[in-house]
This record gives sequence, structure tokens and C-alpha cells, in this order.
Amino acid sequence: APREMECAFVLPRVRSLGRQAARGGGAGFQPSDAMSRYLAYSEPGATQFDAGKVLNERPRRRLPVFLVGVEAEFRTYLRKGFYKGGSAVCCGGRFAAGQLWPNSISTITMTLAPGFCYFEYILPQVLPPPGDLQGSFLGVSQSILGVVILISFTLASFVNPGIVPRSEGIPKEMSPNYLDMQNKPLPRFLRINGITVKQKFCMTCNIFRPPRSKHCSFCDNCVLRFDHHCTWLGNCVGLHNYRYFVCLIYSATLFLIECIYVTFCIFDQRTAASYGPQADFLDWITVVSQDATLVGFLMYCIFLVVAVLLLSVYHSVISLQNLTTNEHVKNYYKENPFDFGMMSNCTQIYCHPERVVAEGPDNVKADYDIHPSYSEDGSYDEFEGR
Repeated sequence: APREMECAFVLPRVRSLGRQAARGGGAGFQPSDAMSRYLAYSEPGATQFDAGKVLNERPRRRLPVFLVGVEAEFRTYLRKGFYKGGSAVCCGGRFAAGQLWPNSISTITMTLAPGFCYFEYILPQVLPPPGDLQGSFLGVSQSILGVVILISFTLASFVNPGIVPRSEGIPKEMSPNYLDMQNKPLPRFLRINGITVKQKFCMTCNIFRPPRSKHCSFCDNCVLRFDHHCTWLGNCVGLHNYRYFVCLIYSATLFLIECIYVTFCIFDQRTAASYGPQADFLDWITVVSQDATLVGFLMYCIFLVVAVLLLSVYHSVISLQNLTTNEHVKNYYKENPFDFGMMSNCTQIYCHPERVVAEGPDNVKADYDIHPSYSEDGSYDEFEGR
């Protein structure tokens, strides 16, 4: 009973974060908190476009969520007994795991096992005697990239991607005029950077989805700045772990390219040792065919490098446009309200993820009437969800 009573008070306080953000402060509230700034766009009581609230104070940079944790109100919701989503949440909301088995565990196994064999048996064959990793640039670079991959994979897989707290029911601030025949809130419209986009109400979380958010059917959470749900990580990629995901695919691309280079060097060395400097291509093929294990490792690396290289190029392109995978694949925007130029876009995504918009103040404007700048081809029409 005490938990139920506490939860009943917690969720209204979470909704009040947006109101405090719009006022620029409040007791115990820091306007620099990234998650709360997003909620300022999700207040239940719609305002007219010409009477919107302006948040002039830019959010200050915030340490990573896995170090400092989420805001107090979010932390309360993410405690055991209050959290209603499908992820496993721990450490005050710092970490969240979606599907540990088989997704995360399988990926870890398929990564660590070949990686161990590579560092133990394959890479030493091309290093200066006695195969010391610290004795050459190749050994040092591979070691560094291996550590970066392990750290970025761990953070991308287990850091809270940006879970939005739920409300117990439809907000009381909702006017009956804006409910449909089933008493469900109608979608409304946000004006961001002069462009109007549709904002839908999540019937599972009982909130207006913050900008760029989506309800993930796998993890059963609304996630801030939702990019995609990664099956290999077993977690959503969102506001708090997108940078680690990008670091993972970039470092994995470089690592795998070096792995392929090392494998070809081994075949070249063996060919030269067996047939001398006059060896031709057929001699090289003969040597290759004699080590099925190394050939299998080479094919494994080629398959992976194609996948992560394509991902790296793709995420480089959408980062320059300030788009998420979800927005790009579903073609949300006829005009992207979050696009402020390539430099500003990348600065926001990788250096200032706490910002909702890359430049200027946050103009929080919402209305239930369609504005002339809205296009049916525009954003949020395709928001799926519950």
C-alpha cells in the first residue's frame, strides 16, 4: 500500500517537470537536465502557437547518465516496484537491458570467442618475435580498438537509452474537447523551428510523446530521441546511448579492416615461405586452401566489416542531416525542423545531446488546430504505437 501511494504521487511530479522546465526552474529542479527539457514539449495542456513558452536558457552539458544517473523523479519511477516497462533496470536508472537472452548473450559470445582466438593465435603470427602486442603499431592499434569496442558495446547495450516515465492514466489537464469518441486524447501539433509536426498520445504510457520519441514494442518503453531497437544489442538506441553505438560501429569497422589485413599478411608469408619470391596467384590459392580455419575467420571478418561499414556510412549521413534511423526510414519530415546545418547537427548529437534543438532557444508551442505549415507528408503521422 505505501508503494502504491508513493507511485501515485511520483507520476504527477514527473509530469510537472515539463511545467518547471517551461518556467525555467523550480524547487530542486535543474534546467540543464536533458530528459526534463524534452518533457517540456509534452505538457498535456495545449497552448496556442502565438502564446507558446520560450526557454531561453540553454541546457548545460551534462555528464553521461551512467555516471551521474537520471534526474530524481525519473529515478523514482525506474525503481523496482514502480517501473512498468519491459526492460531490466538497475542502479537508479543508469542501466537498462532489453533482451539479455538470446540477443545480448549471443552477440557477446559471437564477439568474444573469435576475438580471443584472433589475439591468441592469429595476430601474433605477423608481429615481431615473440609476438608481443606492444612491439608494433599493428599490435598496439588492435589492442586499443579491442578495448574501445568492448567498452562501447557494454555502454550501448546496457546504458538507459532514455526511458520516459509513464503516467497512471490520461492527464486530468486534458480538456474533454480534445478527446475522441473512446475518450482517447486526439493528436496535437508542435511548432518546432517554424515547422509544424504532429505529436501523438501514447496510450500505453499515457503521455504525449516528447519530440523524436517512440514507443518501442520490444522493450515496452517510450524512448527519448529513439533511433532504433538493435537486436544485436538487445536494447533500444536512443538519447543516452546513441554516441556509444556510433563509436562501436566506427571502431569495429577499423578493427575488422585490420583483421582482414592481418589475415592476408599471414597467407602472403606462408606463400613466400613455401614457394619463394616467384610464387604466383595459384600458389597463393594453394596455401589459402590448406587452412580452412583461417579462411573461415577471414569470411567471418568480411561479412562483419561489410555490415558495420554500411552502418557507419549510413549513420554518418543521417547525423549530418540530424535524423534518427526511425525518422529517416519512415520519411517523417518534408522539412526537417531539427536540421541546422552539418556542423551544428553533429555538434548537437555528439557533444550536446541534452539539447532538443541544435541552435537557439526552445520555443514550446502546441495546438490542436492544424497550422498552415503542416503537411500530411510530414513527421509523426507514421508514429506506431500503442
